[in-house]
Amino acid sequence: MKDLLIQNNISLCHEIEQLQRSILDAEDYTLDELSAYTAKIKDECNNLHKSVIQNLKDLELNQDNLLKDILSETELLTRNFYDLNGIRVSPILRSNDLDRLSLKFLKWMHDTDPQTKNIPAAICDGDFTIYPIHPTLYTTPCVSQQGFRNFPIFFHEFGHLLYSLHRQEMDDLVYELQEEIKRLLQPPTIRNDAYTVAQQRQQDVIVDTWYEWAQECFCDAVGFVMGGPAFAYLFSMYFRVLGWYEYHRPKNVLAYSSHPVTWIRIHLIANRADRMGFREVAADLEEKWDQIATVLGITEDYGGFYDPSFLPVIQEKLDDMLTETSPREFQESEVSNWGPESAFSSPVSLLNMAWQKFLDDPAVYREWEEEAIISFLGNKI
Repeated sequence: MKDLLIQNNISLCHEIEQLQRSILDAEDYTLDELSAYTAKIKDECNNLHKSVIQNLKDLELNQDNLLKDILSETELLTRNFYDLNGIRVSPILRSNDLDRLSLKFLKWMHDTDPQTKNIPAAICDGDFTIYPIHPTLYTTPCVSQQGFRNFPIFFHEFGHLLYSLHRQEMDDLVYELQEEIKRLLQPPTIRNDAYTVAQQRQQDVIVDTWYEWAQECFCDAVGFVMGGPAFAYLFSMYFRVLGWYEYHRPKNVLAYSSHPVTWIRIHLIANRADRMGFREVAADLEEKWDQIATVLGITEDYGGFYDPSFLPVIQEKLDDMLTETSPREFQESEVSNWGPESAFSSPVSLLNMAWQKFLDDPAVYREWEEEAIISFLGNKI
């Protein structure tokens, strides 16, 4: 066992040192916007290295009673290094000028909340997601990082970070929502037979599934509250032509799934838009999804996992979650009636103007966006 642990720790030590050298070499061309993120990653590397060295020193003591603890520590350090050496260090090693656009936006977004203000953020290639840790890593498809229209999705991902920072309170609210849904699922009369037992089991599955679903719906609510119509337009356009899976899934697939059917999320976003005074936006979302569903021959059926009667209790609980986390809300001046310079007063204003420009005339949008990117990067926000 001792020889095995020596081998693994020496190997891990060498790899950490290689990564430290790679980060040091990359600092010559790493963007200034990544300096805080880079500093945090370097600290993690240094701490891992110190721990591995300590393991090797402990192994030199030749005390068999320490081997189990050293094995456990080696396992933990190895997992942490694999995580660090994977996607988390890549923003530093692949840093290029194209990242400046996303990084400036992410910095502004984190600065909107006292709890995230000092959490560095970085961007990397991948599907839309977030690693809500300190420092925070956002991943998006490559081209999505290079223009404004996809940026509103960052507000949704930011919601996951807010959830993690308020986890206990947020989980309590989700449990309350689950109890409300459980109440709505109860039949008027309860029989004591096999059918009732099977029905109860299915209801329990639905209630359990809403633990994950509620978090995604909360992040969608954050998306609209922070980003306004720009978030709604992006969300709708991104998902509406990805096929029938966004409109319907079999009951067995819905059970314990991490995300609700997208059409359910559209209903919730549209309802929130309508409640906040954006009736045209809400109608546009519903109409376009209805059109595509009709062409696909899909009729709404969520196998009991969602019903319109759920909507009021879901929205009420999402409102409570928004109150708990207090994300920055868009201002009316940021989503309509822009003046000649107001688009650059905040990224929210710019994103909503970008979507309005695109919807007005998609053919000339890219020319406008290229100029707007130059102005955004050159202006303080």
